Amino acid sequence: MANRSFNRLQALDKEIKIIHGQFDVGSSGAPTLSVAKSVGVKSIARNSAGDYTLVLGVSGGDTDKYNHFFGAYFDIQKSTAIGSTAGGASFQLKGAPTVSTNGTVNFIALNSSGAAAEIGSGETVHFMIVVKNSNQPGVGAS
Repeated sequence: MANRSFNRLQALDKEIKIIHGQFDVGSSGAPTLSVAKSVGVKSIARNSAGDYTLVLGVSGGDTDKYNHFFGAYFDIQKSTAIGSTAGGASFQLKGAPTVSTNGTVNFIALNSSGAAAEIGSGETVHFMIVVKNSNQPGVGAS
């Protein structure tokens, strides 16, 4: 462990939550969630090439819903450059996240041309999702 004095996250808004995790990609783009490193994530599913759905909650348990979605960030871990045709050169949210109604975030892995593309087998995707767990306004909000 790092030998540092870490403090709680501070934000001007109320009840900001950061959910982070990772999944490994197998053959045919099949994702396997790293449950131990993805606290707050119920599941990950592949819908089609490069198209995924994350469900927030408890692995094997309940789905968690949040009042507001602030953003999501995705990165690929691999030993070589992604290349022009592989998915993961960038990522895009697919439609409006529905964390308040069904706890889901849909996203697409894009190649360098901006088209949906499969993430390579053996690659790991790291993600961070920022949500709000309250309907109370932030400091200074009216």
